Amino acid sequence: MKKFLKGLWGFVEVIIIIYVIGMTAFLLCKNDYGFTQLGDMTFITINEHLQENLPDETQEGDLLLVREGTDDIKVGDKIYYYATENNEYIIRTAHVREKVTSDENMALYQLDDEVGTTIATTRVIGKYSAVYHTIGGVLDILQSRIGFLLLVILPILLIFMYQIYALIIVIKYGEENVKDAQSDTHTKKEPSTKKEEEKKDKNEIELL
Repeated sequence: MKKFLKGLWGFVEVIIIIYVIGMTAFLLCKNDYGFTQLGDMTFITINEHLQENLPDETQEGDLLLVREGTDDIKVGDKIYYYATENNEYIIRTAHVREKVTSDENMALYQLDDEVGTTIATTRVIGKYSAVYHTIGGVLDILQSRIGFLLLVILPILLIFMYQIYALIIVIKYGEENVKDAQSDTHTKKEPSTKKEEEKKDKNEIELL
């Protein structure tokens, strides 16, 4: 039973470590616009402010995934791009009305919004997307200070404390085992010592 519980705890430790590494990487991989980006995927947690700019697509608490891709954008495609509002970056979406200019390094797109916004490829996130409901709210909690402390730092702290406890137990019981082994060795030597004393006494009697 003890071996089973020990193996189970070891498995839980591995899961916790993988979870913490994954969450830490997710929280640290921010792009220049302040959004999480892993590879060619941009992860956008929808809050109340962002939801106002993405109507009919997402709700507050959703997770929006947008895959990078500007090479195959054509007129009529729906794209997601970075815009600025109140000195911060937000996400907006619109259809491409016209490709104004294009060269090897950059292209300009005119969008079909009310003001005819022109956006460069450097601000375009991509056009492929997927929405996962409620997951964004969970990530918002993890990204908060309290969430990171309770759900990332605390599990690692518990594992660290357990490992210290296990090390102390090993050292303590390891010393006791050594003492027991030395005691057993001393006990085994006693009979032979008694025999030697008896033999010595016998030899002394014969000499007398």
